[in-house]
Amino acid sequence: MGERMIVYWDILWLINFVMDAILLAICGTVLRLPLHPLRLIGAAAFGAALPLGFLWFSAGPVSAWVAKTALGWLMVRAAFPIKGWRQTVQAWLIFYLGAWLAGGIIYFFAPPGEPTGALWFWALLLVAGGGTALLLSLWRRLRQQGAWLVELTLHLPGGVVRIPALVDSGNRLVDPLSRSPVIVVEEESVMAHLPEGWQEGAVGADGGLSPRYIPFVSVGKADGMLLGIRPLTVEARRDDGRSIACSGAIIGLTRQKLDPAGRYRALVPTAWDW
Repeated sequence: MGERMIVYWDILWLINFVMDAILLAICGTVLRLPLHPLRLIGAAAFGAALPLGFLWFSAGPVSAWVAKTALGWLMVRAAFPIKGWRQTVQAWLIFYLGAWLAGGIIYFFAPPGEPTGALWFWALLLVAGGGTALLLSLWRRLRQQGAWLVELTLHLPGGVVRIPALVDSGNRLVDPLSRSPVIVVEEESVMAHLPEGWQEGAVGADGGLSPRYIPFVSVGKADGMLLGIRPLTVEARRDDGRSIACSGAIIGLTRQKLDPAGRYRALVPTAWDW
């Protein structure tokens, strides 16, 4: 007679839940998506429960792959307030890339067949999560400097300005009045193209820019203010030639240099379909 294997489904669910929660948190951190604990916990619990069905119902390799692919898609949609299918695909890829990296780290330190104690096992999960977060953060930093650099075209009353910009999913700044997304731009890049007297709000002098102040919070500055304007139009052009109309955008002017190396002079949020 063959050996009988006993599987404790509650322990299996707990392991899957912890790993899914870690991977979702890493995914949100790497892509700089808002992390809502209740949404993340719910998505992780759902993702940990569904695979338990394979303990009672057998599935072929193709069916299992389709089920796992759909499960990952549903989990990232449930965990994060994602806009557009492109951002969903990014989150889904990061989630499964993280799972692959974490699995490789666990396999390296604890190959199959070797017994491990409970304390060592949970410590190994944390090590795998930390290592995965570090590797994906490094990957994002390298990728961000290339594929996420765009040419930003601002149409202002005084002319057209083209500046290099970085698409930054961590920029979630919005105008408190209109709730429009804010593109942060170095002030010196656009000042020459703004009419005289626009800051003082002189009648007819602002050229339709509608100046306003935008509060923001950053490291070391809890009550910052950006001077914001509404340009005529804004477009972003990617390296592949695709143009994105940044409709409704507000420009937030900063005197701070955004990149010491000068590779970009504006931060564009992911409010539009990239």
